Amino acid sequence: MPEGLLVEATAILQLISDSPSGGTAIVLRTPEAPPFVVMGDDTEEGFSRLRRGAIAYGVPELYQVLPRDMLRAGHILHVRDDHRPARVDKAGSIFGPTPDKLWVPLDDERRPFARMRVPIPSLDRPAYVEFALESDGDVLEYRLDGEARIGDGYICSYCGKLCPTKEPHTAAHGVAGHTHAGVAAGQDQDGPAPETGPLEVRGHPGPGSQL
Repeated sequence: MPEGLLVEATAILQLISDSPSGGTAIVLRTPEAPPFVVMGDDTEEGFSRLRRGAIAYGVPELYQVLPRDMLRAGHILHVRDDHRPARVDKAGSIFGPTPDKLWVPLDDERRPFARMRVPIPSLDRPAYVEFALESDGDVLEYRLDGEARIGDGYICSYCGKLCPTKEPHTAAHGVAGHTHAGVAAGQDQDGPAPETGPLEVRGHPGPGSQL
């Protein structure tokens, strides 16, 4: 597929608020989730990410409303700069409960992508669905194309990060043969990992969580 026709989304951002911006879902194309989101309209409303760390594959990123004057400078996603409102024909729960309030990314020339690949929750291997552009009006119309598919790579069972291979990434979460692992999804890995209870895998008991 020619470059620029497909956007591979990295996460879905969900804005939590009772205001008109609340319930909005934003398709993200950057490798890192921004600490803050501003819709770019005339309101004084902004949103702050509820957790730190790397994106966990297929897990929605939640953002809580915050007055815009409380947002720190830098690392802010201004949605209306490079996104447009869109609708999809079969949203399910992929984009949250109100898929009519959906913003999708544009390419570097501010044009809509012909196809959009969106990650969905899965174990070990990354799963995703694709949407095809149906019409380019004031609101972009996307149609679900086919069933869920499996991609390349490995989803870390400890932090949820998508990696090319299982190792050496997994080894960074534990010690002594990975017998202790306690890094939450997307959590920074500073400091020792907390111990876990006994867990038996493949018939081999161990002192902690085993691979």
